[in-house]
Amino acid sequence: MTKKQQTRRPAERFDLQSIRREWDIASEAYADAQDRGADYYRFNYFGPAMAEACGDVNGLKVLDIGCGTGYFSRLMAKNGASAVTGVDLSPNQLTHAREYEVKERLGINYIEGDAASVTENLPEASFDLVTACVSLVDMPDPARVIRAAHRVLKHGGRLVFTNTHPVTDTVSREWIHDADGNRLGLWISDYFDESPFNLNWMSDRYKYPFQTTGNSYTLQTWMRWLINAGFILQDFVEPVATDQAIAQHPGLQDTRLVPLFLIIVARKDERLIPPP
Repeated sequence: MTKKQQTRRPAERFDLQSIRREWDIASEAYADAQDRGADYYRFNYFGPAMAEACGDVNGLKVLDIGCGTGYFSRLMAKNGASAVTGVDLSPNQLTHAREYEVKERLGINYIEGDAASVTENLPEASFDLVTACVSLVDMPDPARVIRAAHRVLKHGGRLVFTNTHPVTDTVSREWIHDADGNRLGLWISDYFDESPFNLNWMSDRYKYPFQTTGNSYTLQTWMRWLINAGFILQDFVEPVATDQAIAQHPGLQDTRLVPLFLIIVARKDERLIPPP
């Protein structure tokens, strides 16, 4: 039997205060894993895939919601965005993001606060691109955040976000292994249970275990939120790790078995009137 890297159970609490506390506690382990390159799912798998989905960002104004330690904000700045604003609820996460900014001046502006409230108070039609790199799944009201993103985007602007895949990131899930411990497939259940769950991170990639809470909405719910906000679906990506990435990190082989993440590209068209 292989050691579990994560366990999950239904959450008793999922609000802004509990989320801030959890990510403040997790921040040091999370930042350390990124500093050491141990977070290879982010660096070698869904991160590059999401950057590719964003396309040419040269000269664009970018809002990165749920920016954490600033990984994707920095990537957008390095890829040529003219201005990048990162928003995160956790002050400890933003401390790491600002430390990176001191070391490597990229001109990123970081704002502390919950994504919905901050975005709702930014000037209307002021960004070309809004991104969320595996952060909407950690928010208690993603629909509100999606509506706020639509508001701050210019006509033709895009919302690009990466989530864990709703089909495989269910409350009840278990990897199936062969006698040698190799993963063969994933058993899932309770797909239609949209209750939040606690996720206990126990991977040796992190310097200490920590807990976060996330949502578990169905793919139908995510699509309806986009439609109801007035977005047009432009692209839908289920990324798989490249041969090169798998050769470097064999653990990424499981991305070839089942869809673990998805990337959504949605475009704002002012000719559309969002349904009430």
